[in-house]
Amino acid sequence: MSGGTTATRERASVSTGRAQQAVLAIAAFRTDLDGRTLAAGVLAVYFLTVGLPRLLWGANIWPRLGVPAAPSLFFDTRVVTAGLECRRLGLDPLTSNPCDPADRALNYPRVWLLLRWLGLNQSHTDLLALLFIMFFLVAVYFLVGRISLGEGALVALALCSPSVMFGIERGNTDILVFAMLALAVVIWRRGSVRDGVVSPVVVLLAAVLKIFPGFGLPAYLFLRNRRATIAALACVAVLVVYIFIVRADIEAITRATPQGQYNSYGARILPGIFYHHVVPDRWQGGALTKQALAVVPLLIAAPIVWIQGRRRRPEPDPQSVGWRRLAFYLGSLLFLGTFASGNNWDYRLVFLLLVLPQLFTWIRDPSPDRRGGLAAFATIAVVILLWIGALSRWLAAADEIATWATAGLLLALLSASIPSPRELWNPTDA
Repeated sequence: MSGGTTATRERASVSTGRAQQAVLAIAAFRTDLDGRTLAAGVLAVYFLTVGLPRLLWGANIWPRLGVPAAPSLFFDTRVVTAGLECRRLGLDPLTSNPCDPADRALNYPRVWLLLRWLGLNQSHTDLLALLFIMFFLVAVYFLVGRISLGEGALVALALCSPSVMFGIERGNTDILVFAMLALAVVIWRRGSVRDGVVSPVVVLLAAVLKIFPGFGLPAYLFLRNRRATIAALACVAVLVVYIFIVRADIEAITRATPQGQYNSYGARILPGIFYHHVVPDRWQGGALTKQALAVVPLLIAAPIVWIQGRRRRPEPDPQSVGWRRLAFYLGSLLFLGTFASGNNWDYRLVFLLLVLPQLFTWIRDPSPDRRGGLAAFATIAVVILLWIGALSRWLAAADEIATWATAGLLLALLSASIPSPRELWNPTDA
């Protein structure tokens, strides 16, 4: 029995090594050139391909590229600007938003209504969306830093994916929130004492805007920095109080936010797909029952994955406080938190871009770091997940399998990179 187990481990090790070598060959290609230039050029070609037919002939080719286009461009930004107009009329857009062309209630926290004091209305929809997109692209540029030409190709592939373009086409506020989290990472990278406190505060501000970025605040507890830990704990306390105060609005937002099985990800979707293969009728159990069914495999698989990942952690780990590690923690925690807690539209996968710099670092590490192979598989899984969901409804089951695989790989890498309790009790800034 032990011989069979050993043979299985050896085959897995060979497979992992081949995956790492394959991705390494791409990542290490032309390290003398800045891959961000390639990514910017590919993006420019993509936007010209999409934009020129729309400007010249009114043709929308985004759906042919796998992007689920809305009735109008920047559809999600418009619900915000329409909400601002209705608020000026004395209405509560979280419950009634007739100013919106689709009569959608505003499904964002009430803090967004403060923008009305800037005089914004629906005529500013395109301008506001373009600002969101600009902030997002600039954030990606500064987040990844200088990368090789091969890594630039991988970043370009991720940016041009249907999931990322889904958020850009809708002008969804998640791309602005991504920019704020990238800013938090860039602030941390500067390395001053004040920056270590300011960085989690930026994440808190993002959580005030969209709630779910709060999943990322525990990232600062793993950085072995006492001031950042205290600041993060204070931010968690503030966020808990904020959520308690606006809990009625959160319930209204949840009711107003549509949730679908396609162009979405979440732990409850795959059990629903299996259910419909057996029972073709409409699901009768409700979202709470779906979530309960999803919790069962999560509770079984998560401890196993965590233990296996912990075995790959080097002792000691020399990379405990780098900015890439913070970005990885933030991206992984946001993905895992949103994956486990409900259905999310695929544009929220944009936060997986945060994990790429650290994955590239593990893959290129010349030391025998056992995380390199997992990082290679995670890179492949992230790219597949960003692309597969919107290509065809026939791939729905494969999309969710890719989602679970990505979740498992990121959880294993989290386990393999979080400091030990002994290291946490001995912070580097003590």
